Amino acid sequence: MKRVTVLAAVAFLLTAGLWVAAAQDNNSTVQKLEMKASRFQFTPNTLRVKAGVPVQLTIVSTDGIHGLAIPALNINERLEQGKEVVVNFTPAKAGRYPFRCSVLCGAGHLDMKGELIVE
Repeated sequence: MKRVTVLAAVAFLLTAGLWVAAAQDNNSTVQKLEMKASRFQFTPNTLRVKAGVPVQLTIVSTDGIHGLAIPALNINERLEQGKEVVVNFTPAKAGRYPFRCSVLCGAGHLDMKGELIVE
């Protein structure tokens, strides 16, 4: 009887350990990035991520209304000053994806761009 109890306890601990490890792996595979939008620039203006791995991009505008558009990924977000916007997506394939400000923000608006590199 003691042997069955010990075996059951060992099996339970192994199963629980595998479940915890799997949960940690899922949390660690999200690629978390931060970006700022300010007068005519994104900082950083180049982002690198891995294909097939979920991305959580947190963006904040520091000086007014801007936008973030990544047309190839169907992303277009409005960025209000001081408010964090979280964009979640999973890039399916490797490539270089240009992004830009999608809200007319002044004389340097056309220079407000960057690149998402998916490896």
